[in-house]
Amino acid sequence: MTKRSRQRAAAGCFVTLVAVGLWPRGAGAAEYVDSPYRDRRAFSLILGPGASYTELINDADAEAVKGLDALLDVGASLTVGHDGNEVFVVIRGSLREPDLSFVGGFRSFFGDESWQSFVDLGAVVRPFSGPWLGPRVAFGLRHTFSERFAVFGGLGLTLGFGSGLRADAEGFTGLQWIFPVG
Repeated sequence: MTKRSRQRAAAGCFVTLVAVGLWPRGAGAAEYVDSPYRDRRAFSLILGPGASYTELINDADAEAVKGLDALLDVGASLTVGHDGNEVFVVIRGSLREPDLSFVGGFRSFFGDESWQSFVDLGAVVRPFSGPWLGPRVAFGLRHTFSERFAVFGGLGLTLGFGSGLRADAEGFTGLQWIFPVG
């Protein structure tokens, strides 16, 4: 072996060792040690009341579902990524027009302290009244008391397409029980 080929072989071994040595630590290096979401993978149970105001456009029976309503959300979420962002699914009960709807989407958190803001992007399906299907956007705040318990609240807007056009404005609150996974 010539001197040049030994240098190339040594450089190749060094690059391989560095790459293999850093590979398993790459995912852990992005974690925020002081974050209330230290356990990057977590499953959460969600329970909370809310209120909404509905306005119907282009519907013959608009008076039947137009106005204020009380809501109850029961659901779950799962963290994705390293920032504690979540995908969530909620079953939402309605008091005024006894009805169920399904809310799902992605919740992105901002901030690493106990107070965090968030933005929801998702969809709402109302299979029993209407039916209605439409996009939902919401924003709010979450306060994490410990690594296992948080409260949150926010405001959201939904458009519903199907049996006419429906617009909903909502205020929601909730408790979140956090369980680490893995």
